[in-house]
Amino acid sequence: MPMQFTDIDFKVDLPDIPRITPVVTHTPPCLRDSKETTRAIAEVLDIDVKGTAQVPHGYAVGSDRGQVEVFSASGAVRARNTERLTAYADESRKWSDVERDDDGTYRLGDSTAKELSHHGLELLRRIGIRDEYASFDVSLGQWAQLNEDGKEVDSGPGRATVRFAYAVHGLPLIGPGAKTNLHFDPEDDGRRPALARMFHVNRGVETAGEVATQSLDEAFSGLLAQSWSGHGVREGARITITAATFGLLALPADVVQTYAAPALRVEGEVSGVEVGRDETVSVRFGQYLQLAHPKALAEAGYGGGRLEPGVVVRGRVRGK
Repeated sequence: MPMQFTDIDFKVDLPDIPRITPVVTHTPPCLRDSKETTRAIAEVLDIDVKGTAQVPHGYAVGSDRGQVEVFSASGAVRARNTERLTAYADESRKWSDVERDDDGTYRLGDSTAKELSHHGLELLRRIGIRDEYASFDVSLGQWAQLNEDGKEVDSGPGRATVRFAYAVHGLPLIGPGAKTNLHFDPEDDGRRPALARMFHVNRGVETAGEVATQSLDEAFSGLLAQSWSGHGVREGARITITAATFGLLALPADVVQTYAAPALRVEGEVSGVEVGRDETVSVRFGQYLQLAHPKALAEAGYGGGRLEPGVVVRGRVRGK
């Protein structure tokens, strides 16, 4: 049965969405400009470049020691040192300065995190990536070992990542197509942590304009009309929104994007999803909702008012 806006429970305050918001056009990527960057990345990652190969999303340079890939749709770069990535038997890493929060999350000590951040910024300057970032942080991966009953018996820290986020005209760029991630492994000899792999995508901005936004009812209409399973949802089903972020949507690196329009990234759970005649489940989800009014986009000349459909960014099923 179809769901209505009144079937949504908001557990967080929605961000303020103005009636008029910015929209920007992107500069088409130039692969010639990426040659110097790929050489610099190969040097930083200690990759000897012995050849070039065409890949489905663009081209790659490198050797058995590692590769640097360039995405033709966006100019994004992804690189890895294969030797460093395969030097560990599993996901565990031994850092000298690790703390564990009350919720069990591992994190680097403040001094080590600060030092790693400065090291990441230094590497970006060496590579030639000078994009002005809006924010950055350091995250530490973690692993856990479970017994047959699903109880945790051991855990520990993993690879550390310095993450950079970007913004345009004060609005954050949300989505997978605007970020820089530098992944580090610790060095056993006391030297600086080693960069094992990296990913960078941030499309250039050519022009900026304005566009009218939709009402919340209109923005959530696509989410409400979504088919959550082959059978739909039961009467009394609810959608609970647990997180919401307003910004300009940056599409994945392998997708050609000519403009970035306002969107709302929401996370939550839908209950009452049918999986059989007598069974329902709750499904965790994450999705991007278009905020720009389609007619206003079309009148402003932005791609006929069409945006990439909402993308599920996280999913988990829980039985009821």
